[in-house]
Amino acid sequence: MTGQRTARTSGAKRTTGRPTTRTVARPRASGGRPVTTSRPRRRTSPRRPAGSPPHRPGGPVLGAVLVTLTVVVVGMTLVRLVPFDAATPFAQVVGLTPWVGALAVVLLAAVLLARRRLLAVLVAACVVGQAVWVAPFFVPSTPTPPAGAAPLRVAGVNAWFGHADAEQVVDLVREEHVQVLAVVELTTDFRDRLVAAGIDEVLPYSADAKVGSGSPGSGLWSALPLADVDTTEFSTFAMPAATVELDGRPVRVTAVHPVPPLPEITHQWKAELLRLTARAHADQQPQVLVGDFNATYDHASFRSLLGDRFHDATRSAGEGLNLSWSARVGTPALLDLDHVVTDRENVVTDVRSVQVAGTDHRAIVATVHVPQP
Repeated sequence: MTGQRTARTSGAKRTTGRPTTRTVARPRASGGRPVTTSRPRRRTSPRRPAGSPPHRPGGPVLGAVLVTLTVVVVGMTLVRLVPFDAATPFAQVVGLTPWVGALAVVLLAAVLLARRRLLAVLVAACVVGQAVWVAPFFVPSTPTPPAGAAPLRVAGVNAWFGHADAEQVVDLVREEHVQVLAVVELTTDFRDRLVAAGIDEVLPYSADAKVGSGSPGSGLWSALPLADVDTTEFSTFAMPAATVELDGRPVRVTAVHPVPPLPEITHQWKAELLRLTARAHADQQPQVLVGDFNATYDHASFRSLLGDRFHDATRSAGEGLNLSWSARVGTPALLDLDHVVTDRENVVTDVRSVQVAGTDHRAIVATVHVPQP
């Protein structure tokens, strides 16, 4: 009697993506021809070769975009980190630091989702640095003015080659109860329009320099008598200064307007800020510097001007960035160029940025509280 034998097919190849079958020969009970049955094998997934990188979303195109943006963010962060802005392109791009911070936050989310670990580490470090620089503008650090401190309400207006609305400027002085007004880019025509609008009725004392056409002219108007007027020409644009007496306390006020840091005159911009810094720090009277500094807090030259004596009213107020330029319709407000700077012991309150028709800068208004000597 022939024994029963079970035949099993062999040599079946394993494939990926297609089910395979196993064939089994079973004899009939009578010992006749075997009957074959089939059953599907389990589908197997393709295996990643050992040592190959994990799959990351987006592919090489997204990777290239993320690398490019990371280079931009890291580069701009280093520009802000280095205390040097006396050359092109440092002086022109460092003012964009707050916008780089916003880009870094969005980019960090993107590289995390795309599983780019090295990029995520670099961008995260940049986000931390940007937060340290920008966050103080949103955290109030102004204490309560001390008892007996005398308030001085000041305003700064860039008239943009004299095109600003003179009547609106005078209305601003009245509504904000401004005691000292600094106007830069003051032209003969604009000065005449201010007088026609009634500036002398609210601010009867004035001093100006280099008034004519274009941007060199600057002027001060005050509700208090102006003493020790100084129109020394130490800069391309006039920066007149004068002393007002505030409840028996002398306060030195300067209309500030250095040249802008255009690529061809960056060295001149730096030199004018250095001269302004030296003059302000050499005068021991309480100082109030108002106007268009053509520099942001992110410029090392501006922070050098502040030093350990002065503070920036906008940053101390902690109410956000004052993106004062450009204020023209249809153009984005990108930079904080207009400032009120004063001694650290002078508390600054009620800092406002005001739109003025006809000019490319927003006006800045603030109250400086000068303590008793």
